[in-house]
Amino acid sequence: MRRRILTIFLAAAVLAAALPLHAHADSAEDSLRAALTGIMESHGLDESNVAFGYRRTTDWRQIWYNEDALFESASVYKLALNMYYYEQEAAGNIAPDAVYGGIPLSDCHRLSLQYSDNDVSRVMLDAAFPDFADYKRQAAAYAGIDERALSSDYLYSSKFSVRIMLGVLQYLYDSADTTFADAMVHLKAAQPGEYFKSGISEYEVAQKYGYDTYDGPLYVATVGIVFAEEPFLLAVFTRGVAGAGNVIGEIARAFCDYNDAAREPLPEPEAPPVACTSPMTPDVPPQARAEEIAAAAALCCAALARFPGLSGAIRLALAQSPPG
Repeated sequence: MRRRILTIFLAAAVLAAALPLHAHADSAEDSLRAALTGIMESHGLDESNVAFGYRRTTDWRQIWYNEDALFESASVYKLALNMYYYEQEAAGNIAPDAVYGGIPLSDCHRLSLQYSDNDVSRVMLDAAFPDFADYKRQAAAYAGIDERALSSDYLYSSKFSVRIMLGVLQYLYDSADTTFADAMVHLKAAQPGEYFKSGISEYEVAQKYGYDTYDGPLYVATVGIVFAEEPFLLAVFTRGVAGAGNVIGEIARAFCDYNDAAREPLPEPEAPPVACTSPMTPDVPPQARAEEIAAAAALCCAALARFPGLSGAIRLALAQSPPG
């Protein structure tokens, strides 16, 4: 019991570090901290069994917990796999009507993303990445992570971290209306009322879920995009958590409330002083400016009068210049 209380206090400390304090006691950050601490306490969550990450796409506000821990992700791997195929189709390297395992690629996408079909996804994986580590490198590349930073535990397992998956989601979101538009259709249709959608019903949610047992514990994960007024990315991994699907929904609800909460706008950045590089005096009245220009023109004419040939060449060039 004492260990559990200590774990809760440590979790609260981590959340406090992630969420900046503001002057108002009822700030969005305070409410989120309270909600997440309550969820973690009621479900016995700590760094050994949960990780999550949030990013608001409008300003890249990020909140992490246990973001670099590797968790078995089960079918979540299918997201980056399908993204690779969509990119190959867009580049003309794979025909949209190509067949895998006797199934047209368009149907493969639907079965893999919306219904999480294992057999179809495995055929796609083996065809594109005979070496699974190459697939893991590709997924990390979507997240902008250098291959040299990848551990062997990541490369040679089905594990992902929240940090990597949020990077993959950002890549997906950035081309959601173009390259990955079809993926959005399938992800939004996946598992209605479950996972993120068990906690969020007022917005469209594009989600990829996964669950499986590895050496005993059940791992449940969900990653996706919530199309709120300010869309946000969310990734949640769990290990051996009872009712994990609903717990993931509770965490999604907490972040949705935080995302939607009224907040003070960021202060407008002050424009740095700009040095005047004009030979004219800055900030003078219009009449004085006109007199200054006239004086400069007279000086130019006097100078040109000393070189008749040059003056004529300039006048000819001006005469032949197009208007405007």
